[in-house]
Amino acid sequence: MIVPIAMAAAPLAILLSLSGGVTIYAAFAVMLVFACCVMLAGRLLLSALRAEEIPLAGAWVLGVFASALVGYPFVVWAGLLAAHVLAAWGLVVLVWAFAWRGRFARSASTSQDEWTGLALCALATLAWCWDVAEAPRVLGRTGLFSAWIDYFIHGGVISQFGDPRAGRASIYLVDAPLQSYHYASYLLPAALALPLDLPGLPLATSLWLPLGFFTMCAGAFTLGRVLAGAPGGIAALAALTILPDPSNYALKNGFFSFHWHLLAFPGATYAVGIFLLAIAFLHRWLTAGGTRPLVAAFALGLGAALFRIHLFALGFAGLLASAVVATRLARQRTFTVLAVAIATFALFVWAFYALTDSLPALELFLTSVHEFQEPTAYTGWYATLLANYGAGFAVPVGLVLVVIAALGIFIVLYPVSVLVARRFGGLGAIDLAPVAFIACYGLLMVTAPTNKWDATELTVRPFVLLYAVVAAWTFAGFARWCSAGGERRARRALWSLALISGLGLAWISPQTGRLGLQPKFQWGWRFYPRQVQPGIVEAGAFLRAHSVAGDVLAVQDLPMRWVATDAAIQLVSLSGAPAYLAYGIAQISEPGARKQLALERHAALQAVTTAPNMGDAVQRLGGLGVQWYVVSGSRGPRWDAERSRADFVAGEIAVYAVRRR
Repeated sequence: MIVPIAMAAAPLAILLSLSGGVTIYAAFAVMLVFACCVMLAGRLLLSALRAEEIPLAGAWVLGVFASALVGYPFVVWAGLLAAHVLAAWGLVVLVWAFAWRGRFARSASTSQDEWTGLALCALATLAWCWDVAEAPRVLGRTGLFSAWIDYFIHGGVISQFGDPRAGRASIYLVDAPLQSYHYASYLLPAALALPLDLPGLPLATSLWLPLGFFTMCAGAFTLGRVLAGAPGGIAALAALTILPDPSNYALKNGFFSFHWHLLAFPGATYAVGIFLLAIAFLHRWLTAGGTRPLVAAFALGLGAALFRIHLFALGFAGLLASAVVATRLARQRTFTVLAVAIATFALFVWAFYALTDSLPALELFLTSVHEFQEPTAYTGWYATLLANYGAGFAVPVGLVLVVIAALGIFIVLYPVSVLVARRFGGLGAIDLAPVAFIACYGLLMVTAPTNKWDATELTVRPFVLLYAVVAAWTFAGFARWCSAGGERRARRALWSLALISGLGLAWISPQTGRLGLQPKFQWGWRFYPRQVQPGIVEAGAFLRAHSVAGDVLAVQDLPMRWVATDAAIQLVSLSGAPAYLAYGIAQISEPGARKQLALERHAALQAVTTAPNMGDAVQRLGGLGVQWYVVSGSRGPRWDAERSRADFVAGEIAVYAVRRR
């Protein structure tokens, strides 16, 4: 187990050190302990499920899943620090491993092809995550944030669960309850905030993303290996990490860039890896029988909702459909099962819209993805169809265009791989899984509601799971054909694919920024890269160095409309200190007590801004429970226009220490 643990720890440590906030030695030491806990937990769970044939890569995915979910109630609901909870979980794992030492030693796998798979997962993670991992260091040097702007928001959430400074419920609206969200993926990077003394931003860019990407790669290798042996595992991994995604060819719709979505929304990488492992368990259920693999598959599918709800909407339905169509009943009474499934789904959709005020996303979603993502290779097609033939014709064509934009060459390669498998190796019930996922994605596009006025939330973001399933399945199918004909041919195929994959990763590594990090749609360049306000990085470091647990920061003139980011969000992410009010649009987007509280706090801060003198302003801030008041702009507040009485000034940022007055 030492070698695979080191293989997992090494890329994560290297990328974490690129943030500039921790040395490579400290990063590697901490990541070794972390990887040991995750890998050991996953291996023990596989042993409990009697699924020891699942490779070590699958143990990693299962360990990440279990470690996050075990800590979820204690961190998210009870408010304990993630580091303390993970440490307790690690102790439980060690005691468990000691109690099962005999059984565990007999079941532990050390096959060379598994090490090869993990090594390729590590190389792929380094290749794709390097640029984002460097973003905090580049930010500190140039003031330019070279990653998707949402990382500032995610960094604050990570601090919320891991930084002792934050521990007062919502970090963006201090002392208010947490909003409902899929928080699970944040908990593992948050566990390192305390031991490494890092704020949320470097943990988001340099650990949250790499950890999720490695988990996705491990899930791809696991599924491919289960389907087609070790060559299939390497081929499936290559399909997701070496082949440029469809946004680079065919319709060239950049909003359906698989790799951009992974780098911009890293929570998706965790969910993709989990669902790929769930399908591997489903395969074991269909081939070996028993209830444990089936229970494991659906437990993974349900738990994925806490990692990425967008992917859960597609993944759980696809998993359920894959299991149903593989049963004997479905094969014997296909029409009856299909009719019941359609009726049940239709009833669910009717009830949802009847009981909520949601609006269908379909037509707005199609217009958005086909007309507002320029440049594409089919500019104006959808609008022309809509104008000339009406929605009855344009909408079905638009749905087909979405599938083509999302899957690209796999529209052709997947059917070919099915034909090859049918001719040379035969098809099993599990081979209907990609078809089930495609069908479920079609139904999701047709019936999904808008989410906070965004018609693409539940219709576009799940496509990464569809792409991952179809791509991994297709390449694993070809690998099964290439390795058929005996053990010698299988070994030759294994090492040939490993060599090709290694060379492919070396080739694609310098291009990952262009292929994945940079948005291919014009509007995305407003949010990448982003020049931050002069002084914001220095102010964040000052607040982190001088604030203590219980301190609260407030920012003058906080916008309450939609903005990609603001000074309050950035300072929270850079310091780990909670805000009296931040991320204003998220606090007022829905009616209720939270919106009322946010508006009251905004009014209270406006009163501070217009205070007649500094004494009155400080008295007001003290009454609000604020210890740090931040003013953004070239001039100070009305009561200190020259900023001469600020405790810290850098660029356009001035910080006032209220508790010292």
